[in-house]
Amino acid sequence: MIDFISGTIAEKSPTRVVVDSSGIGFSLLISTNTFKGLPAVGENVILKTYLHVREDSLQLFAFSDENERTVFESLISVSGIGPRLAQTILSGLQFEELTLSILDGNIEKLTSISGVGTKTAQRLVVELREKFSQLGLIVNGEDDSMVPTVLSSMEEEALLALMSLGYKRQTVAKALNRARNNGQFESVEDLIKTALQLI
Repeated sequence: MIDFISGTIAEKSPTRVVVDSSGIGFSLLISTNTFKGLPAVGENVILKTYLHVREDSLQLFAFSDENERTVFESLISVSGIGPRLAQTILSGLQFEELTLSILDGNIEKLTSISGVGTKTAQRLVVELREKFSQLGLIVNGEDDSMVPTVLSSMEEEALLALMSLGYKRQTVAKALNRARNNGQFESVEDLIKTALQLI
């Protein structure tokens, strides 16, 4: 497997980027979210990749980071979703919106993506919710933007306990992130108490 491509951007568009790596131009299919984070033509870039092999073609997909590639691989594991539709899904919503929509079973939000009907949206939720439940949402930076990260078993237990009390996942995740920054906890109970003070 080609894990990543490093080189200079030769061309770019919202769905495709050409990276010049040691004199070879690699044509990479990308989501619009990856496109937004690309530097200018002529600048250096490192992109995570996924090689899709078919009898009649090879397609190389590229991603801004490991999280996006992980979600892409999860999407194509769902029955009826190929790489191009997975790329469209990644382009249809902001990354954190997509993750939250699957975790929360938001069919309406998922069907707002071009090419995703009700049945496809339901399959996404049914087949990926459990897998995505291992991903939390933590605050990243001063703008409170959200990115997925793996929770510890203690944090996951605290997240589920607080959600069972009626708190929203995003609210709990922010509190857990602040609690994480305050230090280590000896028990789930201590973590929950601290998180409740921060909600």
